[in-house]
Amino acid sequence: MKAIAIIAEYNPFHNGHLYQIKKIKEKFPDHLIIAIMSGQFTQRGEPAFVSKFQRAHMAIAHCDLVVELPQFYALSFADDFAHGGITVAKLLNVDILSFGSEQNNLSQLQITAQQINNKTLNRSDAGYATLMDTNLKSNDILAVQYIRQAERIYPEIDMLPIERINNDYRDEHLSGTISSATAIRRAHEENSIYHHAIPAASADFISHTLNKKRLFLLIKYAVIQKDIDELKQIYTMYEGLEYRLKKYIHEAQCYEHYIDLLSTKRYSKARIRRLLSYVLLNIKETDKHPEINALRILAMNENGRQYLKAIKQNCSVPVITNVNRANHHYFSLETKATEIYNLISDCELTDFNTPVIIKRP
Repeated sequence: MKAIAIIAEYNPFHNGHLYQIKKIKEKFPDHLIIAIMSGQFTQRGEPAFVSKFQRAHMAIAHCDLVVELPQFYALSFADDFAHGGITVAKLLNVDILSFGSEQNNLSQLQITAQQINNKTLNRSDAGYATLMDTNLKSNDILAVQYIRQAERIYPEIDMLPIERINNDYRDEHLSGTISSATAIRRAHEENSIYHHAIPAASADFISHTLNKKRLFLLIKYAVIQKDIDELKQIYTMYEGLEYRLKKYIHEAQCYEHYIDLLSTKRYSKARIRRLLSYVLLNIKETDKHPEINALRILAMNENGRQYLKAIKQNCSVPVITNVNRANHHYFSLETKATEIYNLISDCELTDFNTPVIIKRP
């Protein structure tokens, strides 16, 4: 049994994601589809729109297996995000990685990846901010990083780009039946109609959504509670950013206002959002780039179950379907992220009370 992986957030799962899966199935009808999905905090730097358990329900309606992308990598820069995803794909013995692409030109993406490999980059200076100054759009930025990381970690994997159609990742307004996750989240916040842009299975699991007022209160508490030396220990707290966090925390009126006050030409809003999430989760410089010592399965159907049964014997790390006292040490950051997420969203699903989701035929 062969498998195709998609590294995704599904925040939420929408018709564009369904389009990608349909295209994959047209090309490889006999392959299993595995979603390597972000957990409670996402790569854009914020808690997810709805919890990972709700999004796993959305995804398993169309995929065969949903595996959690470890929280550190799900919340990180594009290259680390890709590193985590490719590592999980290798552990799962995936044959092909599929991804959305604006230009849909694998050869050109591979050329760009090689050009970036020849650059010297440093995250602590402005040079890293120009990493992807190549006129690439959001999906192609990630695509290039997948290619780069695969060359180092898992060169055996094949790549399958699927053209992104109808909208851009950053589009804030609905554009019909295929619209961006950003536009869908915004429509939800504004109480606008958006269900035409998501599958029915997704609509069933949109509840207990992110509360940014609570998010800001928790971030404000974390910043006030930590002194300067403690803030300095937080991952990516470079160049005196800890002083900016302290300087503006009482002036900020809300979450978005705080981000506006903190961001500069040097530090993008996405960069600041990630930093604030690192503060909230207390992720320190010493916690970066953790080894992936176990895989967490969030959802599966019968095909997914059979696939896991086949690979478990040769998988180099434990494959966990249910978190308990005996194995929770593998997922300390993930379980903490869920506890904090539930304070923000009123969701009551935890890593301990939510068993693997099984989709029956």
